[in-house]
Amino acid sequence: MAKHNLVVGRSRDCDIVLKDPQVSGHHARLRWEGQNILLEDLGSANGTQVNGQDVQRLHIRPGDEVLFGGVPLPWSHKKLRPFLRAGAGQTMLGRAMPQRKAFICGACGSRAEMPAGFEEGVLRCPSCAKRVVVEKPPSKIRVALGWMILIALIGAGVYWWQHHDGAAQVREQAEVIREAVEENVALAVAPAAGSPQEASIRRHSAPRVTEAIDAESPETRNAAVQIASAVEGPFSVEQVAHIWRHVHREWSYVNDPHGNDYFARASESIANDYAGDCDDFAIVLSAMIGAIGGKVRIVMMDGPRGGHAYTEVCLEEDPRDLATKLNRYYRRNRHRGERLRRVRSVHFRPGAPEVAEGAPAPPPTPSSECPLWFNLDWNAGTPGGPYEDETWAVAVYPDGRTETLAPASAP
Repeated sequence: MAKHNLVVGRSRDCDIVLKDPQVSGHHARLRWEGQNILLEDLGSANGTQVNGQDVQRLHIRPGDEVLFGGVPLPWSHKKLRPFLRAGAGQTMLGRAMPQRKAFICGACGSRAEMPAGFEEGVLRCPSCAKRVVVEKPPSKIRVALGWMILIALIGAGVYWWQHHDGAAQVREQAEVIREAVEENVALAVAPAAGSPQEASIRRHSAPRVTEAIDAESPETRNAAVQIASAVEGPFSVEQVAHIWRHVHREWSYVNDPHGNDYFARASESIANDYAGDCDDFAIVLSAMIGAIGGKVRIVMMDGPRGGHAYTEVCLEEDPRDLATKLNRYYRRNRHRGERLRRVRSVHFRPGAPEVAEGAPAPPPTPSSECPLWFNLDWNAGTPGGPYEDETWAVAVYPDGRTETLAPASAP
């Protein structure tokens, strides 16, 4: 029997499961209300947007751009088809996509090709045979013209009040309105820095991640010093490896609270005997390495297995020297019964790009402050192990900066 209510989220008990760290455990609910679909945000951490606007509760239609955090609702998802049919009458609304010469069916969520020259009207969906009223989306040019006309009218009103007798207070209010409209228009048309994923992470996740990297707390500092002191001397890749091995060996995987993305402070995870999920592991590792003088960043990414987070540390040595030092470290710090690890190569992201002689230097970025960003992913199996395949990747620095990175790929 088709359901009239669907819950979307990251938890396995959701009707539509979206495995991405931007999506909360139970992020939002879709339900039929008459002939409309009601979208309700369930108190998610990263919010819900419809056609670029933050919403808590809104009637939507199939084809609307719905984002959970920064993750789009897949209208063609197999679990959505019976839900859409359950509320469909004889004719359902659909969304035209003229730039792709296609439309999205409001009854089953599938995408179908529009006949040549067709713009809007009634079509029959080839997938579910429902009659679909296809309407064109609002023209961006018409929206822009509307804003321009509104600004012109406000400007004319301001001019009139400035050159005719009238209340000074009203002139001031008109000026405030004009400035506010101009500011909103500028925000609407200004391109976001970096990628859409970076914009979403910068807005929703980065502040909480950086707050959780409490490298200067006594609990974090003491734990890091106790572990790293087994490898005496100034900050080194051997100390990094010793911290990584300790945290990796002691870590217990525990999910976030129900329906919420929770970024635990490093000191909190340490007090809980090293427990949490992948982003908590990355936060602990970043904070502990930062507590002994390392420069770190957390990379948030998406790949074939879903969303993930891991740490990279800045090192200023030749990769071949790093491999040699890690091999020597493993020989000297081999646990009883543990097979000897042999490091033939290390995996990293280059920081400062090579510049040909005479060529202009590229603009500085956070990455370029370090020659080599060394992989410390939980899934790498060892410090400097291979990266997973990535669709996109965004770095979050302890000082709050973010940066879109070139996706890494496994060898």
